[in-house]
Amino acid sequence: MANIFEYQDYRLYLKDFYAEQKASKKNFSYRSFSEKANINAPSFLFYVITGKRNLTQSTILKISHAIGHSREEADYFELLVLFNQANTITEKTHYYSKLIEIRKPLDISIVDKDRYEYYYSWYNVVIREVVTFFDFEGDFNRLGAFLVPAISAKQAKESIRLLERLGFIERDSNGLYHQTQNILQTRVSAVDAFIIEKFQIDMMQVAIHAYKNIPVSRRMTTSTTISISRETFELFKLRIRELQNQLMEMARIDSKPESVYQLTMNVFPISKSTGEDSSDKDR
Repeated sequence: MANIFEYQDYRLYLKDFYAEQKASKKNFSYRSFSEKANINAPSFLFYVITGKRNLTQSTILKISHAIGHSREEADYFELLVLFNQANTITEKTHYYSKLIEIRKPLDISIVDKDRYEYYYSWYNVVIREVVTFFDFEGDFNRLGAFLVPAISAKQAKESIRLLERLGFIERDSNGLYHQTQNILQTRVSAVDAFIIEKFQIDMMQVAIHAYKNIPVSRRMTTSTTISISRETFELFKLRIRELQNQLMEMARIDSKPESVYQLTMNVFPISKSTGEDSSDKDR
């Protein structure tokens, strides 16, 4: 059955559910589904899928029960309907944040403060990925040259030693390296935020290098200038985090990695807010 946790549009989910049931059950129809859901209108599901009808609190529960949702799936389905049918950005932000909380979490390990040294050099995070699919056979010149931009053999060797000491990679009996945790995440306090900000700035410098040295066919760049409210900005942040989680999950299940990519997204103001005094001078 369609995995509801992969959907952000409940109508699309219901459309896929119906198609799946229709293909596997000869007598399945909109009428039979309505009867199972104890809904009098035979074509109710059709009208919902095509956007001609919305779901009420009552019909949300009936449809969820007819599909056979677990408690967690039913909660997610209800929130998804409320999110899709919300009329204001504030409501959408509220329901979307709850959707993120209930979705199946990724297996993410937190980088503790005593291992922040990991972020001191941009290439540490790259080498942690590279060694899982590239056997440099102990040749640190070869390992350093594999990165873009390249680093020295000394830097590559020091990075490997650091990653081993911090417990991020380990070597097996065949001499091959493996990650000890698949996905890492950092939650820094305001006091330590400069460490991550410095790392992100370094990665943006690497991005500038890519503009000059990587063919456009091997990179993707897009930019949009938009005017939005603070409420929409908060929703943007939630959606970007969700997209990031989805992409990390796609990367996690990729069984044949061949290169390391850096994904960097930035959203920042390029004008003052109407809530600020435009006559104030920058300080």
